[in-house]
Amino acid sequence: MESAVPVIHRVEHRMRLADRNDLSRLTEIAQATLSDAAKLDLTALQHEQSLFVAEWRTAIDGFTVLLALQDSLLIHRLAVAEEARGRGLGSWMLDVAGHHARQLGLAAVEIQRAVEERETIAWLQRRGFSPMPHGGNRLYLRRPV
Repeated sequence: MESAVPVIHRVEHRMRLADRNDLSRLTEIAQATLSDAAKLDLTALQHEQSLFVAEWRTAIDGFTVLLALQDSLLIHRLAVAEEARGRGLGSWMLDVAGHHARQLGLAAVEIQRAVEERETIAWLQRRGFSPMPHGGNRLYLRRPV
């Protein structure tokens, strides 16, 4: 990721690169929402500039980890705090990832989910993601930008 990623705004939301002052809140969100939070090194991701914070007004309500691949941007993690769900923040974060992918000259945004996460997969499909052929217990989904 390049370091000059612009801050992206929506009327009620703002996405920006995480800084070290955000890590405590991001750890809280990760522990409450991600089953593999213990394996996630937020400090390293922040140093790599792949960790983005989603804010509503002044509160941090979510985060995403974006990794540039050969022709796409992988949404490695996307987490929305329980108290912020239902406001469209997750959908907006997907759109921001698409915008960022276009800025990097990439063709698509990808995300992977466990095949048993049917509700999340259906949510992603309603937002334009299509399953890609792949075996195993993970489903890869892709949306052109």
